[in-house]
Amino acid sequence: MIDPGHGGADPGAVGPSGIREADINLAVATRVASLLTRRHHEPILTRTGDVTMSLQTRASFANSRGADCYVSLHCNAAVSREAHGFEIWTSRGHTRADSLASCISAAWSLEFPSMTIRADWSDGDVDKESGFYVLVNTKMPAVLLEMQFISHPQWEAWLRVARNQDRMAAAIAAGVGAWKAN
Repeated sequence: MIDPGHGGADPGAVGPSGIREADINLAVATRVASLLTRRHHEPILTRTGDVTMSLQTRASFANSRGADCYVSLHCNAAVSREAHGFEIWTSRGHTRADSLASCISAAWSLEFPSMTIRADWSDGDVDKESGFYVLVNTKMPAVLLEMQFISHPQWEAWLRVARNQDRMAAAIAAGVGAWKAN
């Protein structure tokens, strides 16, 4: 289950030049789905257009479809326009999502070796942990990616570039594929 975060009445964060997080999330998610389909997986998107979906609807949809994993795509934002980097989140504690997060993070590091990964190694793995609704209310291993900070002018411009969206999708699909192989 690939979940392009936000959409419709909820644009998510908006970058300095006006680009909407929801649009970047959907662009990358459709690329991830295409790559996974070519690799003989059966990806399902929570949304395929600019529609409003509640967190409850997203989690219920994933649960009803019996998905193997749940990957929610986002762009980060901060008051400081200097904040940058990739983050991956799971629910609190040691869960089945930890290995999914590790696989995606490893693939991301290979694709973007010079990009900062904002990790939390305090429990021995790369993921940060939170009680985000979609992480704790899905029955399958679930991760939430913050692909980069849309609030940072340089990274907002970077997120807009189709080639970078292709590369982000390739890293995510490679990570999901590695996780499925294990």
